[in-house]
Amino acid sequence: MLSIVIPCFNEEENFKIYEQELFREVEKLRISYEIVFVNDGSKDNTRKEIEKIKKKRKNIILVSYEQNRGLGYAVRQGIAAAKGDLIVTLDADLTFHPKQIKGLLDRFREGDCDCVIGSHFLAGGKLEKVPFYRKALSKCVNIIYCILVGRNIKSISSILRLYKTADLKALSLEAKGFDINAEILFKLIKKKKKIVEIPAVLTTRKYGVSKLNTKKEILNHIKLMSKMLRWKFLS
Repeated sequence: MLSIVIPCFNEEENFKIYEQELFREVEKLRISYEIVFVNDGSKDNTRKEIEKIKKKRKNIILVSYEQNRGLGYAVRQGIAAAKGDLIVTLDADLTFHPKQIKGLLDRFREGDCDCVIGSHFLAGGKLEKVPFYRKALSKCVNIIYCILVGRNIKSISSILRLYKTADLKALSLEAKGFDINAEILFKLIKKKKKIVEIPAVLTTRKYGVSKLNTKKEILNHIKLMSKMLRWKFLS
């Protein structure tokens, strides 16, 4: 079974597109699946929207708590709740469209890897409707991440990934913020897991307010680089 983990913080507006752009695409895969929604202390009607879906569909898991704890904490709670053999992580705003899950599964089924990353920096991938300055910032920091990790991986912090559930549950994860994806990747590499990438398209959200702030984003990248140095030399 496939578990799709989706962390949510104030995403009520995006639920209007889920029937067409999430559930329909996942059902095309023709595999057993569950969707684990993690309501990360939303102040809007995100939880109510998930509960509405849960009443209609049996394969929905809701994890919810009152205080906003950050992306990393939400992803960790989703991993803990997942019951499938495989986990795909996905943004609630669907900026990585769910139709790309098929590519992750197809690559995994080739049988020579433990984790598949959807990379917008890989040849064939792209960033759509994203401002130039954000593209430049993202590309520059990922080059530095690549050096720190010691692997030729183009997207260190991308959330669009497929993992073996057992591999994730065996990791001791601590990240509370957006550094969760880098922490997972770094620790899988430490365990000598085979990581591969496939091209993916990243676009901008249709609904809701972006959580990104350029100054905060730069600060987060600096913090993540320092953490990666600690993981590299002290772990």
